[in-house]
Amino acid sequence: MVQRLPLKLSLGLIFLFELLFFACSDSNVVLDETATFDESGWIQKQPIHFNVEVADSVSLYTAYVVVRQNNAYPFYNLYFSPSIVDAQGKTIQKGLAEAILYDPKTGKPKGAGFGDIYEKKFLIYRALHFPKPGKYAIHVAQSMRVDTLAGMVSFGIRLEKNDRK
Repeated sequence: MVQRLPLKLSLGLIFLFELLFFACSDSNVVLDETATFDESGWIQKQPIHFNVEVADSVSLYTAYVVVRQNNAYPFYNLYFSPSIVDAQGKTIQKGLAEAILYDPKTGKPKGAGFGDIYEKKFLIYRALHFPKPGKYAIHVAQSMRVDTLAGMVSFGIRLEKNDRK
């Protein structure tokens, strides 16, 4: 025979778990979004767009990307071009970044994997400054010299407010 917990105790445990869940969430995360690609992959002429509202222009921010690819990905690395644009369309930050997805000598995938999909997080901006509070857009284009980049599953961005100023 299965014994059940009293209703008040069950509700109390549920409340405690919710409290712990929300207490453990990171309040410094400003943006954490992912774009998913269909089975054809990432098309070069279709950059990804992420929108973010920045309330604090005094703090510095750290930006990461999270790349997921499968075994159909034909290269060991990924070149991509992130740019940050303000609400008036002015580019405040632009660059070219490289993510090493596989060991170039052994071919072993970097990052965590499940089945044939692998995920790796990369730092792209360590101390990003937004000139004023407001809306910004982050655009990311793949820069791999192929029209369609097969094997790309998703590409995400995570923007965190630094505690250090």
